[in-house]
Amino acid sequence: ARRSPTPGVSWHLARVHPLDDERIDRELLRCFRFDEPRFRLTVDQIASGTLTEASSTIAAERISPARPGDTTDLTGAADSDNGARIRAGQDALARGKVAVMVVNGGMATRFGGVVKGVVDVFSGETFISLKAADVRRAWKAFGGRIPFLLMNSFATGEATRGHIESRRHFGLPVDDVLTFDQSISLRLNPDASLFIGDDGRPSYYAPGHGDFFDSIRASGVLHKLRTRGVETLWFSNVDNLGATIDPSLLGAHVLSGADMSAEITEKRRTASGAWDKGGAPVYVDGRLRILEGFRFPPSFQQDRLPDFSTNNFLFQTAALDRDVPLDHHLVSKKVGGRTALQVESITCEASGTCDAAGTPLFKLGLMRVPRDGARGRFFPVKEPEDLETLRDPLRERLTDVLAARGHTS
Repeated sequence: ARRSPTPGVSWHLARVHPLDDERIDRELLRCFRFDEPRFRLTVDQIASGTLTEASSTIAAERISPARPGDTTDLTGAADSDNGARIRAGQDALARGKVAVMVVNGGMATRFGGVVKGVVDVFSGETFISLKAADVRRAWKAFGGRIPFLLMNSFATGEATRGHIESRRHFGLPVDDVLTFDQSISLRLNPDASLFIGDDGRPSYYAPGHGDFFDSIRASGVLHKLRTRGVETLWFSNVDNLGATIDPSLLGAHVLSGADMSAEITEKRRTASGAWDKGGAPVYVDGRLRILEGFRFPPSFQQDRLPDFSTNNFLFQTAALDRDVPLDHHLVSKKVGGRTALQVESITCEASGTCDAAGTPLFKLGLMRVPRDGARGRFFPVKEPEDLETLRDPLRERLTDVLAARGHTS
């Protein structure tokens, strides 16, 4: 289901089209860039059976593991190239060539309806304030100002903006703290009719972090960054506090010439025995990319893949300044105990995009990073229980970040 201006087959069911429902908040849709052509195409595809959860699956024979030479290993002791990487990273930071982008969208449902980014982690610090403290640390250490970006959603934006104001921009220059909103869409029933929640209203959602590519351009924030001379954008989830600014990683990205560098780390089994969920570096039809986990067929042996994506990426801003035609995937959710369908796009899938001539849009680089410990890069907090488990390891991991705190609460 590729993005396309083509409306697809016409709506042919003998009932009201979902968009004709008078309960829809049209102003909300307008404010958050609802993509009506995409939605109409989705409705037609679900109704006709051409878009299903299984339609995202890629055949096993088209997939092969990434090769050892594809990855720059940054997990061990310093090697002969690391000095050059550190110098390149420090130089980019000193010259103001870097910005940090934090994904703070979604639906604010996993922490009891509270926006996760403003939840206290420890010592009066929130997820967002700790991300900002890392930016302040790097600014003071290397001398170049580092714009701090937050991509919010209709569900997280108001609380986040209030948090920024109450914390006085975390001690950062006011014009270095930039926010923008991802788009919005409407949930559907399995028969492609409009999903109505228990409150009698349509159910809205934020359509995945892959929305970042369109949203940062549409908001004008990407233009502001490029006007300032920012060349590299460091992307991570708000709930992964291990993704701090590291000159050696930044330098590895800069020196590689990659348009998109993915931080990958050791895949492990969870307590239930299932593999970590997430994208993994593989070849699909001979091209290296990050393939999202649910796109692997059941027949593919995922234990053949030692690494998976942390969802930390470094992008060249020039490579972002164009349309990125991501695939859109059908996902089912339980909302009020009932099945609702929504369509999402995923950031890592940009590694597989091409232009109209079939030329890849992004040259992909892979960096293997430590998962945990003093240099760990992967501390995901998806549920309140995760925070309880990770609070002490995070306090130790972020010692230098905590020392750089610059705001007062």
